[in-house]
Amino acid sequence: MMKLTWPGQSAKAEAVQAAGAGRASRNAKNKKRLSPRREMMALRPLRNPALEWAEEEGRIVLNIKRGQGTRGKWTLRLVSLFIPLPDNHRVVLDPIGTHVWQMLDGQTTVERIAKSLAKEYKITPREAELSLQQFFKELGRRGYIGFLESGQPSAISHQPAPAGAKSNAES
Repeated sequence: MMKLTWPGQSAKAEAVQAAGAGRASRNAKNKKRLSPRREMMALRPLRNPALEWAEEEGRIVLNIKRGQGTRGKWTLRLVSLFIPLPDNHRVVLDPIGTHVWQMLDGQTTVERIAKSLAKEYKITPREAELSLQQFFKELGRRGYIGFLESGQPSAISHQPAPAGAKSNAES
């Protein structure tokens, strides 16, 4: 069972998540075990709500504050003693990354995202799955996304963002 945690996550969100985790583990004992591939395809990725992002010229732009979503913050402090580092940086996703990012709502499964990707970009389903695996691995490593298991309730409310400002950090 994966526990989703992000910098600045409230205690209430953690409690809601813990309650869902207990329910999911009880349900998992009663269900037949899926293959690792099936388990992966049933996951529901979602964006880190503390991450600021916006759509500019048809592409998703992630605004990353220094130290947010990175490991080894002490190394950043050490490097900043010798080299001035900006307070934040921007990550601009390509059209495929933008397509995927827009589907990361905590409701859509990896399988559904892979099918959408295969159909939209005319690639085989297996190619879409492998590409998503690598993309999600990198986004997860950086702390930009997390995953919910099937049956696990989302601890984050899915309210539409105001027009022009698609940031979840203000909630």
